[in-house]
Amino acid sequence: MSALPLDGPEDASRRQFLRVGLMGALALSAVSTVAVLTGCSTPPAAKSFRFLRDNDLKVLRALIPVVLGNVLPAGAAADQAMEETLHSLDNLIFGTSRAGHKQISQLFDLLAMPATRYTVVGLSDDWDKASATDINNFLVSWSHSRVQMLRAGYLGLSQLITMSWYLQPRSWAAIGYVPPRVVA
Repeated sequence: MSALPLDGPEDASRRQFLRVGLMGALALSAVSTVAVLTGCSTPPAAKSFRFLRDNDLKVLRALIPVVLGNVLPAGAAADQAMEETLHSLDNLIFGTSRAGHKQISQLFDLLAMPATRYTVVGLSDDWDKASATDINNFLVSWSHSRVQMLRAGYLGLSQLITMSWYLQPRSWAAIGYVPPRVVA
């Protein structure tokens, strides 16, 4: 019996699947190993939040203006809109399952840890020092990545941020939404 050649498209997709699986397992293992070795446990939620931790907030404060672009108000209203969006996002995530909590925490850990932030995201600076261009380049690279896990991470981040913004009454006028009247 002779060996079959391994150069067909099915074999390439199988190799790609195995490669992606291995890379994902290595990335998550690295995050978990570093957390165990440094004595890290899951930190508690930040003050006035139910799910989001301080490191998560640092990542999100950098991502939200880039993801939402010019939809956010300018000036003093921007800070209030950012905080409202963060609390809306916190409530949205808090309402998900334990499995959802775990996956979202792992994604934020991957984005926040310096080693993985540099290797997987491509940012050498911390999130609060990263430029909007660098953050946009990261989002574009993840959205067009050949690695399905990165594309899923991009979709998760961008959709959660966008939903959190459009759940707020302040955003409704921009999309022409008129809430139903409440009859007392």
